[in-house]
Amino acid sequence: MIDFKNVTKIYGGEVKAVDDITMSVNEGEFVILLGPSGCGKTTLLRMVNQLETITDGEINVNGQNVKEMDKIKMRRNIGYVIQSNGLFPNMTIEKNTMIVPDLLGWDRKKKRDRFNYLMDLIGLNPDEYRKRYPHELSGGQQQRIGVARAMASDPPVMLMDEPFGALDPIIREKVQDEFLTIQKEVKKTILFVSHDIDEAVKMGDKISLLRQGQIMQYASPTEMLHRPKNDFVSEFIGKDRVLRSMSLYTVNDLVEALGLKSKEEDIQDTKEITIDTSLRVALSMLLNKEADELLITDDQGEAHGSLTFDLIETFINREVRGA
Repeated sequence: MIDFKNVTKIYGGEVKAVDDITMSVNEGEFVILLGPSGCGKTTLLRMVNQLETITDGEINVNGQNVKEMDKIKMRRNIGYVIQSNGLFPNMTIEKNTMIVPDLLGWDRKKKRDRFNYLMDLIGLNPDEYRKRYPHELSGGQQQRIGVARAMASDPPVMLMDEPFGALDPIIREKVQDEFLTIQKEVKKTILFVSHDIDEAVKMGDKISLLRQGQIMQYASPTEMLHRPKNDFVSEFIGKDRVLRSMSLYTVNDLVEALGLKSKEEDIQDTKEITIDTSLRVALSMLLNKEADELLITDDQGEAHGSLTFDLIETFINREVRGA
């Protein structure tokens, strides 16, 4: 869907922001551009929709060279979400969301139906928020409106530049979860800039880790965490990559590999979690002494057994460390 072929960006005739990058993003994939500040990830993203010119090489979107595409038409067919959400303060939420459909000449009913669908998708009541203005919404709600606006014309490709970076950690995690739920339904091809390894591991199908305009490794989160390609990758991921890799597994993965224990009757300090809970969340609850034992239930509330620290440790040694 998005192909980068020997893409280079030079500023001022000498500074290489992007240096000979070649990689492909398949249809429906969620790819994270990850790396420290100044590594070229935002520049690479902005070259896709021609907000930055390409010095050398080429970028093809759905088989078409972006240099040969009309910039305005192209941008109307690519969703773009930035950290500050970019909502217009003098426009209602409905007007903000429907900017691109307005430009495309959609009729009133089609726009209203699309707005209602998108608001339901992001978990906000369309009638409650239709006539509100951005300043009346929380930061998390504004960011969700920014995502809805980017999806308004149903573009096949979405570009997202640290869209959740300005949110506080608790709201940020909630919005990340909501967006992953949305992505399961809409299956967009997404290029997403982040500097946060935890966000990348949680959200990406693949991660492209950049340094000084070059790709250090392009791989799935599992491969990058377990088999870092070089010292830079290993250092960027950090020594706690085993803990980070727990985000890739759910309680259900552990159940399928090891099963669960029966509830120990003499343990009183327990909490219930669902079987699709991240193992990292479960481990954190046990390490923080929120409970001595976690009782596992499915979506219907049926009990499956109990989870303890020892069982998670066994899973880590078996599945992650390969011991």
